[in-house]
Amino acid sequence: MRFKESELAGARDRLLPAIRSHLIRQQGVVGLFLAGSIPAGTADAYSDIDLKVVVRPGRYLDFVTRRLELPRNWPGFLFNEWVENAAHCVSHFRPFLKVDVYYLNEEALAPTPWLSLPTEILYDPEGIVWEVVERSQRLRFEPDPNEIDRSIGKGLAAAHEAYRRIQRGELAYAQSLLDELRLNMAMADDWLGGRPAQSIALSRIEQRGSELLLAVLRASYVPLDVEEMKGALARLVGAYRAQVAELHGRFAPGRPLENDLEALDIVL
Repeated sequence: MRFKESELAGARDRLLPAIRSHLIRQQGVVGLFLAGSIPAGTADAYSDIDLKVVVRPGRYLDFVTRRLELPRNWPGFLFNEWVENAAHCVSHFRPFLKVDVYYLNEEALAPTPWLSLPTEILYDPEGIVWEVVERSQRLRFEPDPNEIDRSIGKGLAAAHEAYRRIQRGELAYAQSLLDELRLNMAMADDWLGGRPAQSIALSRIEQRGSELLLAVLRASYVPLDVEEMKGALARLVGAYRAQVAELHGRFAPGRPLENDLEALDIVL
């Protein structure tokens, strides 16, 4: 199906006020704000609505419980996708729209570097959201050495397991392991570039990734062929080796550098 981008953008512009109108009538809602590409001014016709809903503590669990039901009241609803025991829901709407809704407990709303990124306040009658966003402007992202440690371990494991599966001829599974390696390389690129690592690491990587990373990624998407996949793995591991060395030098993740480099050299 083909979409006219102007129609998609127009449909999104109509959907957002309808969602706002419905939510502000719900007892317990004290704030609504947008994050992501729309307030940043980088949205295109296919961009999601990334909506945060701030809720009174006494009503918070009720909203989390009803997170799949609420979007059914918004025009054009098609289906939900969700994770159990989570406080968010992703909903899809006609003609081809997606809305990510996160429910936040007012008591847990506190200054964070994430709120120093562009936001658009849609509803804030008591100034709760504005105050927290203002206080967040002084904060900066500081990579967590433990998170870097975990990511390096994941990246090394993905490289090793990809090598094993390629050797066995399990190429479809090996491709998924190459993806795992790519994800951790994208996270490393964010940290080294002074950016917060994204929860969906490869999302919009073309807009923010370094030229070196993008070149390696482009060359790594190969057919299900043993020799081509060995070559892709070697290219990825070679680039990841340089990233790992730089991560150690800048962030001291608390793991032996020599072990990490040896682990990567094994599969080069």
